[in-house]
Amino acid sequence: MSHASEPPSLELLKELQLFRTTVVQFLGWKNFEQVIKGCYVRVLLEMRNDDTRDKYYIACIKSAKKGTPYSGFSADGAKTDWHIVVELPTCFKSTQAGNTVQLNSISNAPFQQSEYDNWVKQAPESNKSHPFPSVSQLQFRLGMLIEQRKQSLAFEPRKRRAGEDPKEAEAREARLLEMREAIRQDILDTHAKLPLVQQFKGKKREELQEIEREVLDLITVIRVIINDRSKCLVCRSRVCTAICYPCKHQVLCGSCARTNPGKCPVPGCDIRVEQVFEPYTAASE
Repeated sequence: MSHASEPPSLELLKELQLFRTTVVQFLGWKNFEQVIKGCYVRVLLEMRNDDTRDKYYIACIKSAKKGTPYSGFSADGAKTDWHIVVELPTCFKSTQAGNTVQLNSISNAPFQQSEYDNWVKQAPESNKSHPFPSVSQLQFRLGMLIEQRKQSLAFEPRKRRAGEDPKEAEAREARLLEMREAIRQDILDTHAKLPLVQQFKGKKREELQEIEREVLDLITVIRVIINDRSKCLVCRSRVCTAICYPCKHQVLCGSCARTNPGKCPVPGCDIRVEQVFEPYTAASE
């Protein structure tokens, strides 16, 4: 690996940062160790001779190794026996297994400027002769990471159902791909228009005021849509309070529920309503 005397920029390190959720996505890969090696993580560590709370530090992943299984790194209660080996200066206390951390210690937040400053200052303690990798080496590693992330998000065609006609299977896959692209575009249109919070600080007052007006207008539209979808599907004027059974759709007001028996009014729901009731709340006592 080529090295440099000057540290890489914070922006480049952020591009090479792996969040805990990203590492979890890579856990099932056969070449998991190679996939994460050379990337950087924001890890919670304890400094030597420091009575203050633990701090986050920017650390380079050197390798990964199998160890005692553990959980607690994801909401679904998943377990793994992978432990992450990171490069650390001597100012941090090593764990019983050396410079090895669990996924629980890896942050889902981006690197901070103060953490980057500390990393630049303390990195030479880990490798005095070659404290920093070269920009060209990091750029190469970044290209690999981008490709690996694309692979992790790649769509895997579903297996053809037993006895399904090949043309029907192809048409079904085409519809799924179309829906997937529509959802992706909807997410981009909804969320990617607003700049990152960090970018607000560099904008002029007039630009911030214009963004504020757009956000307020968007909130107003969303409130109108929410209010409209909370109204009865029959009379379109009163709030939905009744639940249709057995489909359990709450789409009718109390009055229409009593006077309009039959099928559930939800489009596509042809289940006949056997009973209508209003959910119990403390306020109804």
